[in-house]
Amino acid sequence: MGYGRTSNLVGGAGWARAVRILLAGVGLVLAMTGCGDAGAKRDASVPPQRPTALRIGWVPNDEDVERRARWEGLRIYLEKTLKMPVELVQTGSYAPAIEAMRAGKMEICGLAPFAYLIASEKGIAEPLVAPGFSDGKANHYRSGFIVPANSKLKSMDDVKARAREITLAWADPASASGHLVPRAYLETLGINPEKDFKQTLFSLNHTASIMTVKAGKVDLAAVTTTSLRSMVEKKRIGADDVRLIWESEPIMASIIAIRKDLPAAFKAEILAAYLGFAKAAPEAWAQIAPIYLTPGVEWVAAKDQDFDSLRRLAHGVKNLQLLN
Repeated sequence: MGYGRTSNLVGGAGWARAVRILLAGVGLVLAMTGCGDAGAKRDASVPPQRPTALRIGWVPNDEDVERRARWEGLRIYLEKTLKMPVELVQTGSYAPAIEAMRAGKMEICGLAPFAYLIASEKGIAEPLVAPGFSDGKANHYRSGFIVPANSKLKSMDDVKARAREITLAWADPASASGHLVPRAYLETLGINPEKDFKQTLFSLNHTASIMTVKAGKVDLAAVTTTSLRSMVEKKRIGADDVRLIWESEPIMASIIAIRKDLPAAFKAEILAAYLGFAKAAPEAWAQIAPIYLTPGVEWVAAKDQDFDSLRRLAHGVKNLQLLN
């Protein structure tokens, strides 16, 4: 296939050096979300209350236009199980999703790994469930750099040599596979994207990045290889329309996160409901499972420590505002 791996993986000390470049991306997300010290804070002296309704956020994906319909079965199941109104809330991207949770306007949302890290470090969210397997282990995925089929870029060595000629597309600022991890890798090569490339931009989702590369409108894009594979399988693009010239080591999968300031008993009730969903409503789960693009996945309890590798990247940066 046209997107076979052609490069070595990132390793060791390179990650520690690479994280310095994350300041720009983190600063952008914090500015977008308003997650600074001026953010709303709950009075610690007042016990958290069980909400009167449950609002579940989802970030639209052009590759899965039926995503709202997919979640409808879960909404109905949760209404019956929790005996409370449940509403589906669409957000434009991860930044407004984080802000909605911070402002108490949404209780649950699916978040990419880097988006979760931001929300977690600001005390806004904690893990609920993640796609995983019967042994309780969470699923992982990979990031990659793709180029147009006729590109002269054959490897990351070529990218470094021709950096001044390259227009690069990131996905969402809070995407691990579409921004954080590939940005860190570029730093290990001595590349500062904003200084060394001709231009950098955000497409805001992986599908847009892939289609932009296919059309030859950008020279290089950071995407999740899962989305790339899915688009080929669905014949949205041909197997040889783009080429994968680098692939990362495994990244913790996106999770469903819950607001940290909710009552502990209520969070436990929701966790039990999510973990029991597949067996209690198999037809509704069959609508959601394809989103994860991995056969045999189920929801397992997500653990904050699964994100420690990304967190170590962030903690390696001196004066990183995200961790203040």
